Amino acid sequence: MPQPSSAPFEPPTPNTAPCDRDILDVEPMLRNFGGPGPTVTMLYALFLENADELSRALKERLAIGDLDGVRMAAHSAAGAARTAGAGRVADLFGSVEDAALRGDAAVVRRDAAALDRALADVKILIARI
Repeated sequence: MPQPSSAPFEPPTPNTAPCDRDILDVEPMLRNFGGPGPTVTMLYALFLENADELSRALKERLAIGDLDGVRMAAHSAAGAARTAGAGRVADLFGSVEDAALRGDAAVVRRDAAALDRALADVKILIARI
C-alpha cells in the first residue's frame, strides 16, 4: 500500500504561471505563421504594447468620466485580444465596451480593474512561446 509523502504540503506560489486556453490560445497564431518564430514573437510583442496602451487610455478616460472614450479604447483592445487568442482579456474589454455603451460606470470600473491581472496572465504565457 502506498505511504503518504512525508514532505509538507506546499501551496502554489503566486508566481505560478497560468496554463489555460481561455487566457491565451496560441494554436491559431502558430498555425497561421508556421510555428513559433520571429513573426509570432513580433506580433505578440505588438499586441502587448497596444493592449497596455489601450488599457492605460481606457483608465485615463474612465478617471475623467469619458465613457465614450472608454468604449472606443475597449472596442479596439477587444478586437486585438481576440486576434491574439487572448480570450479572457477580449471578454473583459468587450464587457467594458458594452457597459460603457449602456452608461454603466460601475461595471466598467469592475471589469477595468480586472484587466491588469488578465493581461499579466497573458504576458506570462506569451513569455513561454
